[in-house]
Amino acid sequence: MNLGNRFINYFNLCVVFFFIIITVSCTRFKSPSDLYPQPGIAIKNQTDWQRDYYFSRIKDFEQNPIGHNKVVFLGNSIVKGGGNWNKKLSVDNIINRGISGDYTEGILNRLNEIIFYKPTAVFLMIGINEFFKDNTNTPEINPTYVADNIFKIADTIKKGSPSTVVIIQTILPINNRYYLKVKKVDYNFLQPGYNPSINTQIKEVNSILIKNKNHIVIDLHPLFLNKTGILDPDFSSDGVHLNQKGYQVWTDRISPFIATLNNK
Repeated sequence: MNLGNRFINYFNLCVVFFFIIITVSCTRFKSPSDLYPQPGIAIKNQTDWQRDYYFSRIKDFEQNPIGHNKVVFLGNSIVKGGGNWNKKLSVDNIINRGISGDYTEGILNRLNEIIFYKPTAVFLMIGINEFFKDNTNTPEINPTYVADNIFKIADTIKKGSPSTVVIIQTILPINNRYYLKVKKVDYNFLQPGYNPSINTQIKEVNSILIKNKNHIVIDLHPLFLNKTGILDPDFSSDGVHLNQKGYQVWTDRISPFIATLNNK
């Protein structure tokens, strides 16, 4: 081998080695403290039980990371209650990232894992818990605030993972009377005279979401209404959460989107 060929081979090896170093450094796994929120942080408006459950789920997420080439279902108890979404949709790449009692602020604090794994898509539903309480002393928690946070979640995911398709799903209606009956509670914010009602605020958020020009929105809300414009109890276990019939309505609506994503 002459000197010229030896130099070319040496140069090629150097180039390969350089790209290996760059690749390794760029894909180096972050520490858990980077990917997941730690118990020392304060998440606005969380109650004690919500905080305890939130970090219990975060621990589960750390032990069972998203992985690559997945579709993430992101949200609160209504998403979590779907359980095995893969079975519901006859696929094998959906990861359930629902946390019962979660707020938009809670999701904003747990996006690093999603951004790191760059999923194929994220199906987002969040916002009901902000209204499921007496907000008399927190007037800043209103439909504009919730919608803005939902857009912030979508924007943050897209900025960190431009190839991820973010699909916002509208907030589902509730049935106050059915919830009061099943749960045997007397929350003032579920009483007929409470204003603004949860359903009114949900409709306002959904109207803002649907009008946006930057993100895909699937409007699930109308699919769950009865003739009086509230959550049809046939679809619900308690007036807020869904039963299997309700989840079937949901999966039937989004199944074509899942099929399109998986066929790309």
